[in-house]
Amino acid sequence: MGGRRVCYVHPLDPKKCIKVLRTDAKRTIRVKQGLLHRFRRTYDNNAHEMRVLTRLEHRVGSQMASHLPRSYGMAKTDLGPGLVLDLVRDHDDQISLSVRQLITMGQNLSTLWPAFNDLGEFLLHHNILTRHILDHNIAAQKRGDGTFSFYIIDGLGDPAWLPLRQWIKPLGRTRIRARLAHAWGRFEHLASIGGVSQDLIDKSNWDQGMLRHRG
Repeated sequence: MGGRRVCYVHPLDPKKCIKVLRTDAKRTIRVKQGLLHRFRRTYDNNAHEMRVLTRLEHRVGSQMASHLPRSYGMAKTDLGPGLVLDLVRDHDDQISLSVRQLITMGQNLSTLWPAFNDLGEFLLHHNILTRHILDHNIAAQKRGDGTFSFYIIDGLGDPAWLPLRQWIKPLGRTRIRARLAHAWGRFEHLASIGGVSQDLIDKSNWDQGMLRHRG
């Protein structure tokens, strides 16, 4: 469960998942602001993510699947419209944990650095912009040799109204490097406090990205 969406295993395809918008009172509500903040509408994460992923797949091609899920469009569910995406699973078919959960379980950061570095090189090479790269928005796919591959599962896209960083690659790469540096610093801080405590989970939204089941 995230702040605005819940993710379920696709009932007909275990290699895919479906993200549906939360409707409960505790959900995080974002409002998208238009030109000069004059027009406001509820922000639809699914519609935004589908647009971003579709554009990226057209631009990046098959290499996208190494670090990002592919979008398969919207599907009707009994919880409302849902976005169908690749589901990241480990080598043994277990659903991959988030970086947040791995750090909380005591995973040494040094074992995660190669995967983080690979992800960073991928983003820089293709000039893929993100919002802040958060530990609960990265799924860490565990390989058979114990190493990891990172997938960004939320937070893609450039929040700027005028997307100059998408058009001017040096500007984009400067922003990407800043996002990566901030993300790793956040990982280091989380590791220094021993991960997410039960108190944080009980009193805040820090349970986001903590997988509730495996299988």
